[in-house]
Amino acid sequence: MNSATAVLEQPPAEAATTRTETVPPPRRPQRRRNRRHDFTGYAFVLPALAILVAFSVFPILYSFVLSVFSWDMLTSGPRFVGLDNYSDLLTSGELYRSLSLTAVYTIITVGPSMALGLIFAVLLDQNINAISVYRSFFFAPLMTSTVAISVVWLWIYHPDYGLMNEALGFLGASPVKWLNDPNTALLALAIMSVWKNIGFCVVLYLAGLQSIAPNVVEAATMDGAGFWRVVRSIKVPLLGPTSFLLIILLTIDQFQTFAQVDVMTQGGPAGATTLIVPLLWEHAFELFQMGYASAIAVVLFVIVMLLTLVQMFIVGRRVNYQ
Repeated sequence: MNSATAVLEQPPAEAATTRTETVPPPRRPQRRRNRRHDFTGYAFVLPALAILVAFSVFPILYSFVLSVFSWDMLTSGPRFVGLDNYSDLLTSGELYRSLSLTAVYTIITVGPSMALGLIFAVLLDQNINAISVYRSFFFAPLMTSTVAISVVWLWIYHPDYGLMNEALGFLGASPVKWLNDPNTALLALAIMSVWKNIGFCVVLYLAGLQSIAPNVVEAATMDGAGFWRVVRSIKVPLLGPTSFLLIILLTIDQFQTFAQVDVMTQGGPAGATTLIVPLLWEHAFELFQMGYASAIAVVLFVIVMLLTLVQMFIVGRRVNYQ
C-alpha cells in the first residue's frame, strides 16, 4: 500500500514541477531594451526633423500669421490688418490673371512632359548597346540648375541668331520673337519646361517598366501581341500608379515655377508670363508688401491642396495598384 501510494502521488509532484517551470519570466528588461532602442531611433531622426520644422513647417505657419499683418520690412514692425490683405487680393485682377496664366502653363506642360517621357522610357527599356549612356542624356537636365538651363535657352530663343529661329529658317518659316512677343512668350517657357521635365518622367517611368513582371510580357508575346500592342494594352495600364504620381508632382512643380520666368522674361512682355509665384516675389521683394505676398502664398497653398485632392479623388480612384 505504501509503495502504491508513493507511485500514485508521484505524477502530481511532476505536474507541479512542470507548472512551476513554465511560468514566464518578467518582461521588464525586454521593455527597457525596447525603450532604449526607440530612444536611439528618435535620436537619429531628431536632426532631420529639426531641419524640417525650421525650414518647412515654421515658414508655412509664419506665412499664415503674416498674411493678416501689413509689413514692409523696413520702416516699422508688422501691423495687424485682419483680412484686408485677402480682400484686396481677391478683388484685384492681377490674382486671377496670374492664376489663369499658371493654369494654362501647367496644362500645356504636364501632358506633353508625361507623354514624351513615356515614349522615351519605353524606347530606353530595351537591351541595346550603350543603353546607360542614352539614359544619362535624359537624366542630365535633372542634375543641372534651372538658372543655367534658362540662360542656355535664352540663346536658343534669340531673335537674330538663336537655334530655334535657325531651325525655322531651315524649314522656310520666318523668325519669331519668342520671348519678346506676348503671344509666344508663355509657349516658349512651356517648351523649355517640357524639355526639362522629360528626364524626370523618363526616370520614374523606367522604374515602373522595370518593375513589371517579365512573365506577363512573355505571355502576351506568346499569344501573338506585337511590341506596340504590349505597350498599349499591358505596360501603359500597369504604369497607372506611376502616371498618377507624375500628375500630382508635375502639377505642384509647375504651379511653383519661378526661376525660368525670373531669368528669361521677368514676367513680361506686358505681363504675359507673370505666373503666381513671380507675382508673389514681386510684392514681397520688390514692393515690400510682405503681408500681401503672404496672402498670395496662402491662396496658392490652398489651390494646390485642392487640386491635389481633386486629382486623388478623380484619377486616384481609377488607378489599379495590383
